[in-house]
Amino acid sequence: MEGLVEILKQIQGNDNALRKEAEKRFVEAKTNQPGQTVEFLFGVLEATQVEQPVREQAAVLLRQCLSKVKDADSIWSKLGAAQPQVQAKLLQLLEAEPVAQVRRQTADIVQSLGNQIIDIEDNQRPANCEAWPELMPMLIRVVCDTSKDAGVRADCIWTVKELAISVWQVLLASGEQTVQVLKLCLTDAASVAVRANAASLLCEMIENTTGKGDRAGFVPLVPDLCTVIAALAQSGDKKLLNEVLQALQMTPESTDFFKDFVGSHIMPVCTTIGKSYSEEDTRKLAVEVIVSLAESKPKAMLKVNGYLSQAFDVFISLIQNMEEDMELWAEEPEDNEDSEDQHQCGKEALDRVCRAMHRVDQFAPCLEILKPFIAASFQSGDWKQTVAGIVSLSQISEYIDEEALVTQMMGAILPQLKAPHIRVRYAAWSAVAQFAEDHDKVITTDVWANQLMPEFLTGIDDPCIRVSLRCMEAFQHYGESVEREDLEVYVQALMEKLGAKLQSGNLSAQKKAITFIAVVAGQIEDGFAPYYAALMPVIKQIIETTLHKVEERTLLGKCFECISLLAKAAGRNGFREDSQVIMEAMIKATQVPNLPKNDPVKEYMMAASERICSVMKEDFAPFLPHLLPGILEKFALAPKEFNAEAALEEGTEVSLTMCQQPDGAVKVMVMSSSEMEDLSHALECVNTFVEKLGKAYVPYVEKTAEALLPVFEFNMKEEIRDLAFEVWGALVDTARGEGQAQTLTQKFLQLTLPKFAATELDLEALKTVSDGMTACLKKAGPNVLSAENVGQVSQVILKAMKESLDRREKQGEAQGKKVAEALQAGDDDDVEDEEVDEGALRIALCEVLGALMQHHADIFLATTLPLVMELVAKLFSSAAAQINPQTIAESVAKAVALEDRKLALFIVCDFLQHLQTRITGQWGSFMPQLLEDVTHQNPDLRQPACYGVSLAAKDPAFAPLSVDVSQKLAQIITQARSLEKKKTHKPAQACADNALSALAEILLNHSASIGGVTTQLWGVWMAGLPCQEDEEEAEKNHKTLLRLIQTEKPEIVGEGGSNLPALLKILVDLYKTDMVTEETSAGIGQLVVLIGQARLEQYAASYSDKQKKKIARIMRDAAPSAA
Repeated sequence: MEGLVEILKQIQGNDNALRKEAEKRFVEAKTNQPGQTVEFLFGVLEATQVEQPVREQAAVLLRQCLSKVKDADSIWSKLGAAQPQVQAKLLQLLEAEPVAQVRRQTADIVQSLGNQIIDIEDNQRPANCEAWPELMPMLIRVVCDTSKDAGVRADCIWTVKELAISVWQVLLASGEQTVQVLKLCLTDAASVAVRANAASLLCEMIENTTGKGDRAGFVPLVPDLCTVIAALAQSGDKKLLNEVLQALQMTPESTDFFKDFVGSHIMPVCTTIGKSYSEEDTRKLAVEVIVSLAESKPKAMLKVNGYLSQAFDVFISLIQNMEEDMELWAEEPEDNEDSEDQHQCGKEALDRVCRAMHRVDQFAPCLEILKPFIAASFQSGDWKQTVAGIVSLSQISEYIDEEALVTQMMGAILPQLKAPHIRVRYAAWSAVAQFAEDHDKVITTDVWANQLMPEFLTGIDDPCIRVSLRCMEAFQHYGESVEREDLEVYVQALMEKLGAKLQSGNLSAQKKAITFIAVVAGQIEDGFAPYYAALMPVIKQIIETTLHKVEERTLLGKCFECISLLAKAAGRNGFREDSQVIMEAMIKATQVPNLPKNDPVKEYMMAASERICSVMKEDFAPFLPHLLPGILEKFALAPKEFNAEAALEEGTEVSLTMCQQPDGAVKVMVMSSSEMEDLSHALECVNTFVEKLGKAYVPYVEKTAEALLPVFEFNMKEEIRDLAFEVWGALVDTARGEGQAQTLTQKFLQLTLPKFAATELDLEALKTVSDGMTACLKKAGPNVLSAENVGQVSQVILKAMKESLDRREKQGEAQGKKVAEALQAGDDDDVEDEEVDEGALRIALCEVLGALMQHHADIFLATTLPLVMELVAKLFSSAAAQINPQTIAESVAKAVALEDRKLALFIVCDFLQHLQTRITGQWGSFMPQLLEDVTHQNPDLRQPACYGVSLAAKDPAFAPLSVDVSQKLAQIITQARSLEKKKTHKPAQACADNALSALAEILLNHSASIGGVTTQLWGVWMAGLPCQEDEEEAEKNHKTLLRLIQTEKPEIVGEGGSNLPALLKILVDLYKTDMVTEETSAGIGQLVVLIGQARLEQYAASYSDKQKKKIARIMRDAAPSAA
């Protein structure tokens, strides 16, 4: 044993060489003589004459020796018959050890070993732990023996607490005894630690116990629990108090248990700690308890009298906890918020509770409680209160529905941009940024732009550099949504100020200025061209001076980002001369040695390459040989198994996932966040290259496809696999012109179809594969699949659909029972659809069928249509089925019916779009349901029904239906457009956009059937323009509007062209927006030229200044093509 003591001392020593040698000798000893090593470690632990640090080290190493017990070659397995002796020795040491630190480490070994070897099924209630029968009797005996040392009792109950996850079934089997033990300890007069650990144990029992009835027996202990917490807060024992508060963090189950005590016991103690406890970490834990209540059971918390007002009072008091020394604050880096941890905690807590309430459509009560405080804060004259009011507006901005209220809130913030106090100005600019994120369409109108843009001009020169930087950062969010005509008038003044910032030498100011300029250039596009010549040399100089400075990599990356946007402004010809130099600089920047793994330049470089490629198109191709290899290398990035040997730098952000092996073993896989971002950006970059270069990318298709294959197996984040499938689809599209699409498509199907037969169900992965299949088949075009291929894909998809519906049916009864129980108990927080992943999968499967119809309609009709018609009939019948309250709750049944009917409508829309008149003979099987849902109160059904009508109306067979349906569509449009502007009304507006498309198709194809109301209906159609939400339908309707004006359709242009000024105004507003295609924008330009200057001046009398400016731009844009 003396030799082991020496080894332990050397492991603890400061001599690196001796420590490494000692560690090596210990590893050899436990490998070659595991039993003897464990025996010697016990010997050291028992030897009270040995120095305490050495004994503690022995405990640490003994715990390691007794870890991974289920591994075949573990030391535990090698101990064999000696295992009971080890267990007995541990319990003996725990009870007898006099030194607190050594005893706690011994307790830790006990709980670690116990949690590894004890495995009890949730539905079992054994009287004891078969794997370690002496464990629980000994622990409970010591805990209940008040003659024992309080420290020993406290450590034993701590051990039970740590074991609760494995032994709660045993404790429940003796429920009355467990309650008595907890009561004894919670009221123990001799030891704070006993009371605290008992409180934590109670929380663990509530969290781990699966049945509501099983938890009920512990209800009488809740007041004692809260008394313990309050006493701990009074005594100042931070460590124990933190442990109890950590254990009290709420889950839906524990919140359900505690809900009757929230108002009377839990909130009083937690709010007191949250507002006034001396230690910040403890205050945060108390706040976390308050927040977790709302996140777990928001509706239940609304029923607790005073919960929201008390919670918000705590959060606002934390928000007001800010640095008093303004000089110190102003000198801190703008991203350093560590010094105001409590301020951040309050902000996040307010946001999280409001988010939880908004999730269940109950944000309104939050707003009503906050309104008086916010109003008072702006009138207080106190800078802290004013900041708290502004911050509160920022945190709730996302959940505000009414545009009028958004305008009112921004009206309160606007004057604060010029407030005398720097913290108020800083908070106000932060609020502008937040509102720009949440309500960009509301606060970037010409009215608001004319108020805010002058403020940005002032804010850039704020005497406090930190406020100036926040102003510039706010513009990054705001400027991206300001229309060109509203921005251009300020550009000259902005560029003068930003030019000075660029050459100021202040690194932070340069970063913000570069991004500011990039946003301006991106918004006004070719309008920025006059600044290109003067600005480019300045940015090139910054690149040259920062190229090899690792500490300035972010600035370098932002320069590349800015240049790529300048390239767009200068255009292909204007940028060609600089492109070679810039691309060479970007390539060199990624080759600088000793760069960190999360080097920001890589991300900026790939994004900049995408933009430059979009501008240069095939002229970009010569750079591919230099760029592509390094980008394709990123495709090989993959998760690694997480184990003791996994090399991760300290502070590295990682993502974890569990991966089941074929033999049933589970591996933990890990990947750094920076690597995952690199992979994602590389995929996005290649996708742009493929789409923009077209034929010029063909030589790289095969190499790219080969590099993509490993990403198809990426199991860490489905968004990445989805991107990989999207890139493959783009490759197929590019290869189609070269006759290679069939090969790539067949390869894709070979790789993806087997995934539907995987034994382990992964719904998200199957959805991703389905989405990828849809993209690939759509891009591949016609004649790439044989009848056998279509049949095979259809069978796999329909089988997956049936399996998904079967799973739902099996789960339905259990879910219905759960919902019914929750409603009976007055708790509707659990009444929500748990089928989100399955529903998304079923929609994705339907889209694969649509892709098959799109390019292989005749084969689909011959091989698959009967089977799909059978599915549609089943879905419609499910939606119409009567609810049996004995087997399924009404709310669940309604959700199922809605989902099935929506799914059926999606398939019907694919029939109408792709099979067209081939499917007319089958209309009787689905058209009545489609037409019925045109006026359905739920927009989830109304929208696809209206879309389906827009497709069916192209068929002559629709004529008999046209009169009745057109009236219904007109009603939908009129009602939706009369609604006030709210976020919650967006679905209704999207339905109206689809109804506009349907009405237009009826009017264009069946005017003879409609007769005398044609003009009236065209009036409804025009009054419903422009489209508001659905971009796809917007493109269709606005293209139709342009075409009808060009052909001078009388019902559209009106008598003597009376409607033309109003219609042109609509088209002018739409020009070069996401609501029109490039072709339509070009057509608008031709129309404006055709109308001529004289008539334009006449029309413009009723136009806004912004619209007049836009007409002038349209004329400029159209002039080259007209010439």
